[in-house]
Amino acid sequence: MSNHDKSLYTRAGVSDVDDFYRTKFVSDEVLDARYFKALDRFDIRFARTMWIYDNVRAGSSVLDLGCGAGMLALLKRKGVTLTGVDLSPECSLAARRNGYDFTMTTKLSHLPFADETFDYVVSLDVIGHIGFEEKDAVFSEVSRVLRPDGVTMHGIECTDHAARRNYEEMTAEALQKFVEIDGHVGLEEEQEHGQRFLRFFKHVAWEPRYALCLSSDEFLKQADKYGLEFEEDFLDYLRGLSFNERRAFDMAMGYVFGKISDFNLTLPKSGLYVFLKAADVPLGPFYNEHRDREALYSSHESLKELTCLDRNSAVTFDDGWYEPNLLPPIARWMSREARIRFQANDLSEISLDLTTHIPDVRERPLLLEFILNDELLTTFQLWRNGWLRMKLFVPELLFARADGDFELEIRADRTWQPRPAQNETRDDRELSIAVCNIEVKTAYQSGGSNLSNRIVA
Repeated sequence: MSNHDKSLYTRAGVSDVDDFYRTKFVSDEVLDARYFKALDRFDIRFARTMWIYDNVRAGSSVLDLGCGAGMLALLKRKGVTLTGVDLSPECSLAARRNGYDFTMTTKLSHLPFADETFDYVVSLDVIGHIGFEEKDAVFSEVSRVLRPDGVTMHGIECTDHAARRNYEEMTAEALQKFVEIDGHVGLEEEQEHGQRFLRFFKHVAWEPRYALCLSSDEFLKQADKYGLEFEEDFLDYLRGLSFNERRAFDMAMGYVFGKISDFNLTLPKSGLYVFLKAADVPLGPFYNEHRDREALYSSHESLKELTCLDRNSAVTFDDGWYEPNLLPPIARWMSREARIRFQANDLSEISLDLTTHIPDVRERPLLLEFILNDELLTTFQLWRNGWLRMKLFVPELLFARADGDFELEIRADRTWQPRPAQNETRDDRELSIAVCNIEVKTAYQSGGSNLSNRIVA
């Protein structure tokens, strides 16, 4: 860390930089590519990920600088060899858990790789966290480990000198508040990032982004914490949105964001964010250079023998399911009702683990129904918290009529919201049960299907 960086952190009241970033960015978020739902390609949260995804070749080697919990794990769907480095051991471990082939803890200015190792070196939301005097050392390392025909791509946080004070103009109190938000100690304007990369690469291109499209939470953060001006009634509207309404808003923002890329539109300078590409060879298209999204969609293959549905690309979980959480184990929370669609031959048994966190379930047992292809398999009342193993046996007549296509529907008679208050810890999802380890068996494996459904504690 440079003296300049130390003075910035010291002025901001950050005595332990490693601990500061660990508490900011260590996450148990489930980003494993096997859990990715195709519809989420439109979510503004994955807009930066999709830009990288559409610009890397299938089967290439990728280094993710400052990998965090593994926001680029989706690249595994394209068969890439994915390596991540981070300052935090906890972040490196999280990325490995989310499917990275190799992760390690290291300074970005001292990468432990041989020259010309990677086809791509990429980062998202990292360059703005690198101190000014360290940036050149980092970019020199990027150039060193990149293959001669390789490309480096970055999603970079920016500033606007005309609208915001620079670091040296901030008081210690103002700097502390600013750095505390996101840990930014190295923000520059869009063109300054471009000029810096030109010191190390012959060809550099950049495009301002997020001038139009932000998530609902990001709009509020930019207004409340960074002081950006938006219409007050619009902000009030965003604050009043439910979880599902915020999800719809973010999907719409992400859809527009993607179309701006598809139409190759140039946005005005935003002072918020920039996408940047650089290489020593002439650059290809800025967007969608290697676009192939086939691997994002369900493969519609029949499941063979004993198969776990949780992480199978041939299985579709509808919008009644929330994204997976590490409880542990990794499980999907369900709203009031949800469906799973899959194909299987000679299906005879479905087994799964389930639990609920509804606090009053002993006083008011939760009624659950399990329906397969519109035929009720079983119904029961869940009266305690804790994991249960459930086995559902499929009647022979049902799978004979199904012709290999199945839809499992689960219904609950109520939901609850863990933390509905409007604050930074809000979790206003409508939850009933969490489900994992969903397995299907053939008639041969289960030894017939003339057994009754049962639950195992």
